[in-house]
Amino acid sequence: MIMKHIFSILLSCAALLAFNACSDQEYIDKYPDPSKTSTVSCEKLMTGVFKAGYDYTMPSYARYFCFETQQIGRFAQIMGFINSTGRYQGMGETYNNNRWKNFYDVLTQFRMLEYTYGNLGEADKADYEVFVLLAKVFVYEQLQQVIDLWGDAPFTEAGYLGITGDVKSSYPAYEGAEALYKMMLDDLKAINSRLAGMNNLSALTTTYLGAQDYINKGDLLKWRKYANSLRLRMAMRLSSNGSLSSEGRSVINEILSDPAAYPVVDNNDETVKILADADGFKVLDGIREGFESWGGQCNRASQTMLSALSGDPRLDILYEKNAEGIYAGLDTHDAEADQQKLFDRQTAEGGNYYSAVDTATFSRNESFPGILMTAAEVSFIKAEACQKGYVQGDAQAAFEKGVRESIAFYYQLNSTATYREPTDAPSSSDIAAFATAKWSAYSSKEEAIATQKWLHFGLVQMLEAWNEVRRTGIPALYFQTDNASASCPEVPARLKYPTDEKNNNRANYETVMANDTYYTKLFWAK
Repeated sequence: MIMKHIFSILLSCAALLAFNACSDQEYIDKYPDPSKTSTVSCEKLMTGVFKAGYDYTMPSYARYFCFETQQIGRFAQIMGFINSTGRYQGMGETYNNNRWKNFYDVLTQFRMLEYTYGNLGEADKADYEVFVLLAKVFVYEQLQQVIDLWGDAPFTEAGYLGITGDVKSSYPAYEGAEALYKMMLDDLKAINSRLAGMNNLSALTTTYLGAQDYINKGDLLKWRKYANSLRLRMAMRLSSNGSLSSEGRSVINEILSDPAAYPVVDNNDETVKILADADGFKVLDGIREGFESWGGQCNRASQTMLSALSGDPRLDILYEKNAEGIYAGLDTHDAEADQQKLFDRQTAEGGNYYSAVDTATFSRNESFPGILMTAAEVSFIKAEACQKGYVQGDAQAAFEKGVRESIAFYYQLNSTATYREPTDAPSSSDIAAFATAKWSAYSSKEEAIATQKWLHFGLVQMLEAWNEVRRTGIPALYFQTDNASASCPEVPARLKYPTDEKNNNRANYETVMANDTYYTKLFWAK
């Protein structure tokens, strides 16, 4: 297939490693001189950018077990957890370092794409610009995640060692999170405009796009919808708090007031995703190991989630009932000893008391895709924008559309089940009635929208769920203080920079060191 014959070329170009080596010689070894590597091309390098981000876009072991279920999912109370010592410190330094480093792997590959494109003749640039633009959209989603996890980050000066070979100039300065957000808002607008004008691509470029773009299969309208929806997500992130709130609201109005100029993901058929197909992306046991390792400590329901899902048609395909035939989640109010006793219950007594993540939809579904953007998220953004007066429109209609899309989205995931038979979806009339009832059930419509958005992100996009909790404070989550932990007694507001970064980019790290605590809020956070 496509992936098999391009990765050997991709891996022979600039090494997909960030700037966290342990010595100058190691830097040189990891980043060979591009002029001495195999010839590469823009379309293949674009694919390399996407592939470099595999571990944190697909449902991999590295993503779920090593990074999300043990910390991000806990911080958002998407995952249930025992109130044990050190519970807010996640899996440890190594795994956070891996997530940080992976972004710079992606960025290094993108810099090689920029370099290769920049060396083309003017005639060729017209044909190959599209590959740079599509890769940049993907890079910006990854950059937003890095900012939302850590805050300020190196970007403009980062990822060039493989091109320059100059170790001394390769240590990149940090840039403010606000400045990076502003840059992305502006660039995504420009990318949408550029893609809109690409109506006469050459036959060769069109062929390359179809072959190398495994995200949207070369469909530039889908890429515009992805770029605009991502920009809309960023704008809503900024709209509530911080120095860019006015900018965020303005961008929201701009996009939602002109759908012809700024098309967005509008239905589940337009979900931006990476299929677990034959192009090198078989999930196999990665998702199962991600959720089911450590004897079920990574796949148990939180009571907060189960309470919010009471009477919800998604409940049956998100979690499994326990031996008593009920849904039971770990409650953060409970004592560790009581939780542990129920968690360790013997098989003869019914086994683990707490409900597990559904095996058909999630943990044993080898067809589970990598999800980048969904229609339900966009609908909930529209609902909030209308409710708060950022744009004219019907908040209730957008909210109900989001709920309907979310239910259909999860049943579609369940329909791809490979472990056991899928569950029949409710009728469209029942789903519509449920959505209407949910709007009426909340006296605070802001709470209605934020809660349903948090539920929708859920197990699929845990970081986005945590981001929304930090931005809105909804749902209101209770966490016991971990009195036995001196370094992280409360749930964090961000992650601390990895030790490798501190050691190997020391001079630049010192410019942000004063704010490198678990409890420094992101500039957009409530």
